Amino acid sequence: MDTGDSEERSPETGIVEEGPRPGSLAWLLAQPRVEFQGFELPACHRVPDGATLLVGDADGRCRVVRADGARCKATSLRALPACIVHAGGGGFQGPDGAREMSKRANAVKIARRERRELLGIGSRRAASPRQIARVQAIERAEALAAAIVSAPLDDPALGTIERQRAALAALEATFPLAHVSAEVVLPADAGQAAEMGWAEMRSLAAQLLGESESVS
Repeated sequence: MDTGDSEERSPETGIVEEGPRPGSLAWLLAQPRVEFQGFELPACHRVPDGATLLVGDADGRCRVVRADGARCKATSLRALPACIVHAGGGGFQGPDGAREMSKRANAVKIARRERRELLGIGSRRAASPRQIARVQAIERAEALAAAIVSAPLDDPALGTIERQRAALAALEATFPLAHVSAEVVLPADAGQAAEMGWAEMRSLAAQLLGESESVS
């Protein structure tokens, strides 16, 4: 049964040999040819219905002219009168492959738009280089995380001290220490402290403990 795989078993050696990738130029040139409007094209060609092939000297462009009169702007293959897509090659084969490629492209566009909206980038607000860098950082978050944590710790060339520094740097990047600054006015001497009332002492204690002051 034909599974559509690109592997074939050699009749001489019995070894499974990998053939050209479907859709590639090598695969396309190996396909059987058919005559189409005076030209030879692979039997799997994808010239649209109603389209014609431009007659005349080759100018390096695909000869396919659509039914509306617009000519394909892609570069023609040297061995064929059409571009790789109209000749039957390309990244996908058949309508199912085209739909799958379309779904993937739409998913990428939606994810990119969501990231831009998350950073406040829109039609009325131009993106700065820093914001664009943030979008790219989000897209490569896993690679950045691996570079910060996994790559240094798994590097066999690092010694004990270097690995320890890498571990501390990873901790600082992922779990940074919180720094709190506070300003407290203390009595200048014992005489000022003795003159403080109950409310003033409670307020000073609350400031030292970092608590909110509540005087009943």
